[in-house]
Amino acid sequence: MSEATHCQNCGHRIAPWDHFCSQCGQDTKNHPPSLWEFVHEWALHYLAFEGKLWKSLWALMARPGFLTLEYLSGRKQRYVLPLRLLLTLGLLFFLVVKLVPSSDALTKAEQEVANKGLVVLDTGAPKPAQAASRVSKGIELPQELTDSLPTPLRDGIQRSNKRWQQDGLGEAKRIGNAMLGMAPYAVLISLPFFAGLLKLLFWRLRYGAHFVFAMHLHAAWYGMLLLLALAPWAWALFLIWLWSNLYPVRALMRVHGIGGWLALGKAALLALMHWVLIASAALVLLVAGATLGG
Repeated sequence: MSEATHCQNCGHRIAPWDHFCSQCGQDTKNHPPSLWEFVHEWALHYLAFEGKLWKSLWALMARPGFLTLEYLSGRKQRYVLPLRLLLTLGLLFFLVVKLVPSSDALTKAEQEVANKGLVVLDTGAPKPAQAASRVSKGIELPQELTDSLPTPLRDGIQRSNKRWQQDGLGEAKRIGNAMLGMAPYAVLISLPFFAGLLKLLFWRLRYGAHFVFAMHLHAAWYGMLLLLALAPWAWALFLIWLWSNLYPVRALMRVHGIGGWLALGKAALLALMHWVLIASAALVLLVAGATLGG
C-alpha cells in the first residue's frame, strides 16, 4: 500500500512521518484495525488507562487542589482530564462494589433493615422512640410529599410496600440494587449543583472553574471510597476517613489561596449544603428504586 499524501478524513496534506493529521487529528494509518487497537481506543476514550494516569492519581489523592490549579493554568495535557478521571475512578469503585462479596456484618444489617422496615423520612427530627413507633414495613413518606408525587410513583411505592410485607429482605436488596445502579448518574447530575454551591461561597471565581474543582473533588472521593472498599485494616479505614474530611479544606486553601481557619469554615458550610443535596438525591433514588421494576 502506497503512503497517503493527504488525510482521508479532511483532505489536509500530510508528510510521510506524520502519524496524525495536524488539521483534524485522525490517525493516518489506513488499514483494518486489530482487536487490540479497538480495545486501546475504547480504553483511551472512555477510561484513563494511559501512562499519565498514575501521575494524575498521585497528584489527585496526595495534593488536594493541585490538578485544578494545573488545569486552570492551561497545563492540561500533562494529566488525565477531570471528567475522564472522574469516570474512571467512579467506574472502578462501582465495579468493586458489585464484585466484592458482602461481609457478614453487612448481611446482618440488611436483615435488620428488612425486619424493621425503612426509616421514615420526615421533615422533623423525631426521637428514637417516636421514630420506632412510626416505622412501617416499607417506605413511608410525609403525607404532604406523598400527595405531591405523580400517580405512577405513588402506585409504585404502594406496590413496593406490599412486596416488602411478603419478602422484606428481597425487596430491600431490590431497592438497594436499583439505587446502586442509578447512583453514578446521580453523581454526574449533582455536579452542576455542587459547583453552584461553590459559586455561592466563592462568587468572584467563574462557574467553569468551580465545575473543574467539583470534578476533581468527586474523583478524589471516589478514590477514597475505592480504598475504603478494599482496605483490610481498621487503622487504614480511619486514616482514609480522616483524609477524606481534611481533603476539601486543603483543596480550598490551595485553589483559592485562603487561610486554614477560613477554609475550614467554608468547607464546613459547603459540607452542610452538600449533605442537603445528598439527602435530596437519596430521596429521589429511594423513590425511583422502589418504583422501578415494579
